[in-house]
Parts: sequence; C-alpha cells; structure tokens
Amino acid sequence: MKSLWLSLFVVICPLFSGSAWSQDSGNHYPFAGGKIEALDPVAKQITISSRSFAVTNTTYLIANGAKTTFDKLKVGDPVKLNYFTNTTGQAIIRRLKITPPEAP
Repeated sequence: MKSLWLSLFVVICPLFSGSAWSQDSGNHYPFAGGKIEALDPVAKQITISSRSFAVTNTTYLIANGAKTTFDKLKVGDPVKLNYFTNTTGQAIIRRLKITPPEAP
C-alpha cells in the first residue's frame, strides 16, 4: 500500500507544480521588445536588452507594414519580436517588427 501511495505521489505531484503548468504544447512563443543594441551580420544576430537573438531564413522581418531584410535593420531601431529557444538554448526570432516611435 505504501508503494502505491508513493507511485501516485510521483505521478500526481508534477501535475500541480508550477513547472508543469509553465510548459506549453509548443503554441506559445515569448515576446521581447526594445531598441536594437547591436547587429552581427556575420552571425545574423541582434541584441536587445543585453540578449542575443538569431535571425534565420524563416524569420519574418517587418518594417512599415512590409517585409524587409536583415541588412535594413539599424542599431537603435525600436522592435518587438517573438521567438523560441532551441534545444541548445539559442533564442531564434520567429517574427520581428520595427515599431514606429510613439508620437509625443
């Protein structure tokens, strides 16, 4: 009977822990935003808020409502992006939008 309770405990506890609920089925991608601090055209990476993000061939880059390219990005551009983290821990941008500065 003791081993049955232990087995149930091992199976049920992860269902109620915070880590089980924080994991998603893959449909959620975190967002980030800020000004581009650095661009690395060789590695195709941008830095925002001291974090590097990779741009790939499948990354969707948007400026003024139209697709753009990596070489059009500039340090200081205000951006919003969503990304995922691959198995090696690298943050890869899915979609990046250059946001126009807010009117005063």
